[in-house]
Amino acid sequence: MLRALVVLLLVANGALWAWQSGWLGPAGGPGTTDTAREPQRLAQQVVPERLRLLNAPGSAPANLAALADPPPADIAQTADGTGSAATGTRPEPPAPAEPRRCWQLAALTPAQADAVRRSADAETGLRGRSTETATTLPERWIVYLGKFPSADALQRRRAELRQAGIDQREVNVPALAPGLALGTYSSEEAARKALQDAQRQGVRDARVVQERPETRTITLRWPDLTEAEHGRLQAALGGAGRGLQACP
Repeated sequence: MLRALVVLLLVANGALWAWQSGWLGPAGGPGTTDTAREPQRLAQQVVPERLRLLNAPGSAPANLAALADPPPADIAQTADGTGSAATGTRPEPPAPAEPRRCWQLAALTPAQADAVRRSADAETGLRGRSTETATTLPERWIVYLGKFPSADALQRRRAELRQAGIDQREVNVPALAPGLALGTYSSEEAARKALQDAQRQGVRDARVVQERPETRTITLRWPDLTEAEHGRLQAALGGAGRGLQACP
């Protein structure tokens, strides 16, 4: 009997606990709702009818267009300017520069160079346009045959020397022509040694002479002449103008 009473009390306590916990229905009586039982969970629920879309599908392109940056002012101006240039008159290209060349007179003596420069400055309007380069030519010595009485006599002697296998060339210096040089040397001593060799080959009438002393020459250059200026320079120099050559 006592055991049955204990079991009954345990069952009654369990039923009371289950009812109070909501397992058997509302614990607060007939008026109690889910809101009263779980207020925190229900407060966190999302109510669909209260939701509002910030970017509706129909308004997205308009919003993007409004947010897009406007084109830079300089690009717009360039586009406008290009259009205007396409329809307007294009400026004419500049005329090509007139071609110019460097011309020179080489191997002039100092006296010749002075005369040429004076003529060019006075008659062509090229004053101050020329440059001058000085060169010193070393002395030149030769083993010499001549002078021959005529050109025919020179040619006969050349034929004899060719048959003997001796090299030679004509001498064009006015004081020595017509004549032949059996060799050209930079010093008198070297020329005299060559003369001994020629005499051993049977050339008895050769001798050593100086073909050219040490000489200072001048090269005049006009570095940037137009075709018209070149023509005026040639005319002003007369015969010397035929020696004008393009600069190397």
